[in-house]
Amino acid sequence: MQIRLHMAMFPIRWWVRGGVVDCRNCWMLLTLVVACLHLVSRTAVGAVTTTTSSSVLGDPYEILGVGKSATTKEIRKAYKNLAVVWHPDKNKVPEAEEQFVKINRAYELLSDPARRRLYDQRGVTEDSPNFNPRPDYTTFNRFDPIDEILTFTTGGAFHYPFADGIAFLHKQSITAKTFEQNVMPKSFTVPQLILFYGDWCSGCTRVASIWRTISDQLTNIGIDVSCVHADRETAVARKIGIKVIPSVVLVLDSHAYHYRDTVVAANKVTAFIRSKLPFDLLVPLDKETVEDFLGNWWRDNRIRVIIVGTSEVVRLRYQVLAFHFRERAAFGYVTTEDKDFNVFRQNYGIPDGMDSIFVFKELEKPVASLSMTEISQKLMSDLVENNKFLILPRLSSQTVMDTICPTETSLYRRRLCVVFLTRKTKILEDEDSAKALREYALRQGSSVRVKFAYLYGEVQRDFVSSLSGSKKDSNLMIIWRQTSSKISYEWIEGGWDGTNTSAQRLDSILHRLITEKTSLSYQVEVKELTDEHAQGFLFKVLRKVSLTMEFVRAQVTREMVIQTASVIATVLFIVAGGFIMAYLVRLEEESILAKAKADAQRSPPSSNSRPASSTTTENPTPLQLLTQNPECRIHEMRGETYNGLVRLIKPGCRTVLLLLDADTKEILIRKFQRCVWPYRKNKSLQFGFMHVDRPAGLSWYKQLLQLSLVRHETYSSTLNINPRNCVGTVISLNGHRKYFCVFHASVTMPGNPNRRRANSGYRNGAFLGFDSENSSDEQSDVERGGGLNNDTSDTPEAGILFTNHLLDNLSNWLDRLFEGSTHRYHINYWPDFPLK
Repeated sequence: MQIRLHMAMFPIRWWVRGGVVDCRNCWMLLTLVVACLHLVSRTAVGAVTTTTSSSVLGDPYEILGVGKSATTKEIRKAYKNLAVVWHPDKNKVPEAEEQFVKINRAYELLSDPARRRLYDQRGVTEDSPNFNPRPDYTTFNRFDPIDEILTFTTGGAFHYPFADGIAFLHKQSITAKTFEQNVMPKSFTVPQLILFYGDWCSGCTRVASIWRTISDQLTNIGIDVSCVHADRETAVARKIGIKVIPSVVLVLDSHAYHYRDTVVAANKVTAFIRSKLPFDLLVPLDKETVEDFLGNWWRDNRIRVIIVGTSEVVRLRYQVLAFHFRERAAFGYVTTEDKDFNVFRQNYGIPDGMDSIFVFKELEKPVASLSMTEISQKLMSDLVENNKFLILPRLSSQTVMDTICPTETSLYRRRLCVVFLTRKTKILEDEDSAKALREYALRQGSSVRVKFAYLYGEVQRDFVSSLSGSKKDSNLMIIWRQTSSKISYEWIEGGWDGTNTSAQRLDSILHRLITEKTSLSYQVEVKELTDEHAQGFLFKVLRKVSLTMEFVRAQVTREMVIQTASVIATVLFIVAGGFIMAYLVRLEEESILAKAKADAQRSPPSSNSRPASSTTTENPTPLQLLTQNPECRIHEMRGETYNGLVRLIKPGCRTVLLLLDADTKEILIRKFQRCVWPYRKNKSLQFGFMHVDRPAGLSWYKQLLQLSLVRHETYSSTLNINPRNCVGTVISLNGHRKYFCVFHASVTMPGNPNRRRANSGYRNGAFLGFDSENSSDEQSDVERGGGLNNDTSDTPEAGILFTNHLLDNLSNWLDRLFEGSTHRYHINYWPDFPLK
C-alpha cells in the first residue's frame, strides 16, 4: 500500500492498489478531534487535582468517631478525649503525631459551620480559608503533547503570558472572613501588606511579577503579604476605600494606608512601609543616654533591647521587630559609625562587622545576646519572645495579668502567682524588699507553675480592696486564677521583708501547694486591673484626628480637591464681592448726603420763599435729617416719585405710606420712623409719606378709594372726603399685585378699651376718610369722635383722639401685615397721580 500526502490546500490523497480516494478538508476534521482530546485531558487533570487535594484528610466524622448528626458539644467532647489519647507527649507510638494532626484538622473542619456544611454538601475537606472555587491556572504552562500538535509556527505549547502572575496572586488571595478574623486583629503586632487585584486587569498582570519579589523580601523580615480579589470581595474593597486596581494597602493597628505612587517597585514599597511605621519605635542611643534608657524599666514595665547595626539608617526588619514587641519591650539603636562606639564595644563585647542584639532586664548586664552578619527574623523574634518579661514584672494591666498569671480551672494543673504588694515610689530599685524578691525569683528559675510579680496598691485600689477582707498585715500573697474574675488566694503571714526567714516560709508554702495539691484559704470575685499605660484623652483625640486626616487624604483624589477648592473659592468670591459692593454703595450714599448737606449750607435762600416753610435753608431742619436718614429713608410721594414707589415696584416689594398734613408732619414722621425702624434692613420695603391737605394727594387718595369700593352703592355717588379724618392713616401698597391694606387709628370708649365708639364711623366708611355729610372740619370731626386735636397731651379725653396717639397701634398692625392677616383691598389699576 502506497500513501502520498500532499499538503497544498490541505487535501489528502490516498492511493490504494491503484484506486484513488480523495478526502478533502479532512485535515480540519482531524484538528477538531485533537482539540476535543485536549479538552478531555485538561478536565481529567483538573479532576485528579481536585480529588487529590480534597481527599487527603478523609472522613472527619470517622476520625472523631461521631455521627453526621452530632452536635457541636458532642464533637468537642470527642475531640478532647482523642486529643488526650493521641497527644505525642503521652503516646509514644510512631503514628501518634500524624493521628493527632488528623484529629485537629477534623475538629477544625467540623467546628466551623461553613466548612462543615461545605463538606456535607460537596465533600470538600481542604483547610484553606478560601472556599471560592478557582480554576487551576498552573496547568497553563505545563508541557502537553497535544499542544505541540496544535502549534504550527512557534513550536511551543499554548501559553497565556499573564497566567503565572495571576495564579500567584490567586494563591495569596484571602476572603473577607480571613480579612476580618486574621488580618485586622494581627495588624496590631504585624504589618499587613495587601494587593487588591482583578482577573481582567492589565495593570495587575504587570504588577504580578514585581509582587512576587516584594512578597519574598517582606515575608522574610516579618511582614505579612496577601492579596484580595476586588471583584469577588467587594465588601473588603469598599471598607478599605479601593477606587482602582491594582492598589497596594498597608494595614497597621486596623487602619489602612494607601500606596499613592504610580509605580510599584520593591524599594518604593519598602520606603512606604517605613514611613507609616511609628517614628519612635527605636530610640537613638549614645553614651550619655544609654544609662537612662536601661534604667527606666520600672516606669513602663518593659524590658530593654539594644540593637547594634552597621548602618546609620535603621533596617526595616528591626523596625518590624520593634513594632511586634512594642508592648513588652523598649528598643534602642546604636550604629557602629558613632564616634563613641568603642565605649559600647568595650562594655558589651560587640564583634566587628556584625549586627548584634542585646536583651536587658533589671540587671546591668544583658540576659541574652545575638551577633550575626545577617540576623533572621525568626531568631530575633525567638530571642525577644523568650525574654519579654522582667524578672519581677509589675501587674500594670489586665493583659499583663492574663499573660503572667493565666487562668486554669484544674487543681492539678493550676498555676500560682506570687504577688508582692508595694507602693509607687520614684525609684523602685531602692526598695530592698523588692530587690530581695527579685533575687529569690531569679534563684527559682523559669518555672511554669509559679510566677512572681508585684503591683502598686494605691494604683490598683479596686483589686486590692476586694482582697483586703482577710488581710493579716501582710504584703505578699499567692493567687490562683480559676477564671478571669474568680481567684483563690492566700496571704503569707508575716509578709516579705527579704530575710532568710521569709524566704524559707515562702519555700514551704509553695512546696505544700504544688506537691500536696491543697486549696488556698480564700476565694473571691475581683475586678479587672486598671491599665496604667492607657493613653490620655488628649492623645486619643490627636490620634483620632490624625487617622481621620489620613483617611480623608486616602479617599480624596487630586481632581476632587481641585473641584472642591474651585467651588469654595467661587462662593468666597461672591460673598466678598457682595460685601465690597455693599460697602461701596454705603460710601456713595454717605458722599451724596454729605455733598447735599454742603450744598444746602452754601446756597442762600431764595427771595420769594417763605421763611417758615422753606425746605432749602442755610441749615437743614431736624425733620429733613430725619427723613433723609440713609439707614431708614422716608420718601415723599409726589408726581415725580409716584412711579418709583408704586407702579414700577418689583414683585414681592411693598410701600408703606403715611398720610399727614403740614400741621402734624413733624410729630407723625417721628413716630412713624420709630415704628418702622425694626424693618429698615428689609430690602422688600419702602417707606413714604403723602400730604392729604394738598389737592394732588387728596385727589389721588379719593380715586384709590373709589376704585376699591366701586361695587358698594353707598359710595357710587360723588364722595366727600374729610382730610382731617385721613391724617394718621397708613397704607401698605403692593404695586405688582394691585392691592392695598389700611391702618386707621381707632377711638375707644372710657371704661371699656375693647369697645369702639358708636359714632366713630367704622360702619359707614369714615375709617377710610369718608363723610357723606357736608360738615366742617372744626365741628363735625370732634363731635363724631373722629376728629383730631393738635394738643400733644398724653391723656386722651373720651371720644377724642390726639395726634400723639394716632400711631400707637401701628407696630401691632405691621406685625399682622407681615403675617398676612390684614384685609386686602384689590383694585384693577393704579390711579394717576396729579402733577399739580
